[in-house]
Amino acid sequence: MKKLMIDLDETICTGGYLKAVNEFLKTNYKEEDIDSYYVEDVMNDAEKERFLDYFYKNVNIYDTISLIPDSLKVIEELSKYYEIYIVTAFVDRRRIKESGIMALQKYEWIIENMPYIDPRKIILTGSKNVVMCDVKIDDKVSNLKGFGEIKLLLDQPHNQKYSLDELEKRRIKRVYNWNQIYSILVPESEEL
Repeated sequence: MKKLMIDLDETICTGGYLKAVNEFLKTNYKEEDIDSYYVEDVMNDAEKERFLDYFYKNVNIYDTISLIPDSLKVIEELSKYYEIYIVTAFVDRRRIKESGIMALQKYEWIIENMPYIDPRKIILTGSKNVVMCDVKIDDKVSNLKGFGEIKLLLDQPHNQKYSLDELEKRRIKRVYNWNQIYSILVPESEEL
């Protein structure tokens, strides 16, 4: 069975970071307002420092996230064809020690919401480029470097700056939803 690496944040679930920023700033930013990978980049440096202190002491984004449509259904179906690994980064270089709490929060959310994933196939890391697999699905271009026959970039506002030509040079295909991912990875199948 081929190995499939799937990212968690902004690939399976979304919105938690943005909700935390909006709560902290008392704003109403929407995903399309943010063109940076780090949602908190809407803040100045001093605000960002205060936010990070607040965030790691008070927020579990997995209490408020939304699922990306069809993600869990498609992943469960893909598990019939692929050996699935959920690979998610938790190390924040700005807050190395404090960001450790994210590993527990991510692990608990995956266990609770994806019971068909073998817990031994949950990889919590600081660097995804060391993971060897046949297929990678992520929302961040730099996480698709390295190994992988098929590399799929889930379209998000923060990665739209990459043109299709630029992605093609990196052997990355932009995808727009989980049903499209399914049709690429299980081409002979009927639509879910």
